[in-house]
Amino acid sequence: MQANVLFPQDPHFDRVEGDPKTPPQQWRTFGAHDPSVLYADGAYYAFSTGTFGQNLYQIRRSSDLIHWEYVGMPFSSMNVLEDALAPLRALYKKPAKNPTLWAPDVVPAADGGFWLYGCYSAEFGNNYSVIFLAHADAVCGEYTLVAPLVLTGGKWGKTPNAIDPQIFYDAEGRMFMTYGSWFGGIRILELDPATGLRKDGYKYMQMREGRITAEQYYGAKVLDTKTAEGSVVLHKKAVRVYGGDALASPEDPALWRREDRYVLMASCDPLDRLYNMRVWESAAPDGGYMGAPYGKKGLKVTGSFSWRRYEGDPRISFDFFVPGHNDLFTTQEGADVVACHCRTPYRAEEKHPRVAHHLMLLAAAFNARGELVVSPNRYAGERPRKIGREELLGVSGGCFDYIAVPADNAACPYARRGMRLEADGSMTLFGQPCGRWVLFGENSIDFEWMGMRYSGAVLPAWIEAENRAGLTVTARGENGLPFFMNTVFDGKAEERPRAE
Repeated sequence: MQANVLFPQDPHFDRVEGDPKTPPQQWRTFGAHDPSVLYADGAYYAFSTGTFGQNLYQIRRSSDLIHWEYVGMPFSSMNVLEDALAPLRALYKKPAKNPTLWAPDVVPAADGGFWLYGCYSAEFGNNYSVIFLAHADAVCGEYTLVAPLVLTGGKWGKTPNAIDPQIFYDAEGRMFMTYGSWFGGIRILELDPATGLRKDGYKYMQMREGRITAEQYYGAKVLDTKTAEGSVVLHKKAVRVYGGDALASPEDPALWRREDRYVLMASCDPLDRLYNMRVWESAAPDGGYMGAPYGKKGLKVTGSFSWRRYEGDPRISFDFFVPGHNDLFTTQEGADVVACHCRTPYRAEEKHPRVAHHLMLLAAAFNARGELVVSPNRYAGERPRKIGREELLGVSGGCFDYIAVPADNAACPYARRGMRLEADGSMTLFGQPCGRWVLFGENSIDFEWMGMRYSGAVLPAWIEAENRAGLTVTARGENGLPFFMNTVFDGKAEERPRAE
């Protein structure tokens, strides 16, 4: 891990490619679907959904969150989970159609071992599913079943779907599990941190027999949206929020305050070109999540985008295509990081994205409104730090490529050239005025671009299209949509792009 440096060093990233026919030990980031990351025994581990015959979850290990090696599977066979799967089969009443385990999360257990929260769905596109708890003494297993936690099935669209469990802890150390998907909404259950099990001890048959209510069994519905899945919650302390308008008047240090908050992040919309990641925030762990001012729709963090300037651009070999189903965590060095999967590459003529997934990690930060934003570059060990005007303008003469992520992400927007941040606080596009900007606080940047207000953060990054370190801007507009900028060093900010 690169630490205590102003800019990340060349990370020598693994290529975003792979072949399911090769041995899993050669996959690296290839085939990682629905990743969840934890730190244990001096390394980072990514657990993910089973794919390409490695169906009982997959484990990858990394010392730096940049280079990954495939480790293996945490279960020896599906038979280990029989006591959790048998009640599901009885509810489903026909042979299961799904050969893989989905969306795991692993956390340290109270006894010094590890708890794996997993799920299995009998049929894709329905809610005959079960969430279970397993335990192992070592992070890589082998894991054994402890108990099922939530069982769902029937009334699809009106009842929850017991998939995608993720664990988080509140300020007092209480333990929670967020889960659910699509029409059943996102739920949160409180767990017992001593056992890892439900704190209430409720069983499915108690609800089935009418001894407890459905709300008691399933837990509180914290998102009523019908388009979200793969939820994760991060408890973030002392987020810096600015109470003034930095574009309208000089920065007043007295207007900065710090707020603790819970950030819920989930993936939304159909599992195709429209897939994207969104956030909601709350002051409480188990309710009140809002994506203000957009309510239950949340704030869009990112959809598909590409730092290629046109299809076939040789400057970079991959796209951030259909990113989603993420984890949100803090590194040992204090950096906030999003782990997600992408499907690459994007091809305009393809009606459906490729099914192969790749593990991607992106740095996260907060803008002056206290909203989470993510770096539009692969994580290379950077951390947020103080950025001054002289550095921002001096790194590349203020020249940037930029991407405005649209509301309808059916296409993958390419990078556009010609943007410059000028020393007088204006923004120009090919030399013509198009907006204004201000840098303030530690690394906050607010700007007005083409009549739309944006609030963001400036971060160091490894700019792969330039093959060197630089600065990136990640922001969100008043329309709720992301806007990205990457420094460019090719001296072409004033050139009109060729017809492409």
